[in-house]
Amino acid sequence: MSSMIIKSREANDLKLTAYHGHFATRHSHNSHYLDITRMKHECAMANIAAASLANHYVYEKEIDTVVCLDGSEVIGTFLALFSLSSEKNICVVAPEHDSNGLLIFRDNLRPMVSEKNVLLLISTVNSGKTAARALECIEYYGGTTQGVAAVFSALKQVGDIPVISLFSPEDIPGYVTSLVKDCPMCKAGQKIDALSNSYGFSPLT
Repeated sequence: MSSMIIKSREANDLKLTAYHGHFATRHSHNSHYLDITRMKHECAMANIAAASLANHYVYEKEIDTVVCLDGSEVIGTFLALFSLSSEKNICVVAPEHDSNGLLIFRDNLRPMVSEKNVLLLISTVNSGKTAARALECIEYYGGTTQGVAAVFSALKQVGDIPVISLFSPEDIPGYVTSLVKDCPMCKAGQKIDALSNSYGFSPLT
C-alpha cells in the first residue's frame, strides 16, 4: 500500500496520512484509509483541529454538550473550550456501544444529553450510517442536534443536518467510497487489502 501526507485546506499544520488500497469497513468499502491518529491524540494538533472547526459554527442556540464518536474526545474538549460558549460549562461525552452494537448513554450521562443542544463530533463520515445512528441516539435521549462536525466527511449532510469537516474527498486524489454491494474495486476483482475502523486497519495480506 502506498501513502501520502495530506494537508488540510483549513490549516497547514493539520495533516493526515492517506493509505491507498482496498479497505473494508462495517458499512462501506473505501479506496483509502485516513489515519488521523495524531489529530485525535496529540494535544497540539487536536487544538488546531478544534479551532478550525469552531470557526465555522454560528448557532441560533448555544451548545450545551459535545457528543464524541470514534475516540474524538480530545478534539471535543478543545472544541468546548473555544468560542462555542464563553460563559457556559459545556459537557463532553461519548456514548457506549452495548452488546448489540447500539449506542447508549448510562443514567449518569443522560442529564448531559436530555433537553440539551448537542454538537455531534465524529472522526470520519463515509456512508453516514454511524453518524445517523448517533443522531437517532441523541434524539432518543431527548437531545437536539445543532450540528455535525468531522475531521473527514464524504457527505455534505447527514439527514437534514449539514456536516462541517476539515477534509473532504476533494482533498484526497482518487478517493472513492461506496456501499459494499456497489464497490467498484470488488467488481473489478481487486482483493481487499485490509479491514479498517476508527482504531486503525489490519492488513489481510
